[in-house]
Amino acid sequence: MSQIITLNVPDNFYDPIKRMAEAMAQPIESVLLKALQSSLPPLEGLSREITQELTQLEILDNNALRQLLLKTVPKKQQQELEELLHKNQLEKLNKTEEKLLADLQNTVNKIMLQKARAAVLLRFRGQRLPTLA
Repeated sequence: MSQIITLNVPDNFYDPIKRMAEAMAQPIESVLLKALQSSLPPLEGLSREITQELTQLEILDNNALRQLLLKTVPKKQQQELEELLHKNQLEKLNKTEEKLLADLQNTVNKIMLQKARAAVLLRFRGQRLPTLA
């Protein structure tokens, strides 16, 4: 399903988009759609649970999103993950260790997805992201 939207675009935004569309031999609509898709990427391909969690981030205010950017994996879990990954290189893990490794990896992945989505939402809202320094 798609929606039709009429959008008034200022010349200073339209002119470079038009030049880009001409250079790419594509309609302006396609270039604008690609720009929108890259600025707020879809959540397709993720599990329903993760999609719902990431969608909930859209209602957070900017301060809450900035706090998410600071979220880290607890040190104990980081250490457990490193130990299991190292052990997994040396020998086969037992079932309990395999499950723990998978759970820890899922936790880390979830935090990374939350942080990435928070960053995307802040940029989409026109906010500056903190630097690594």
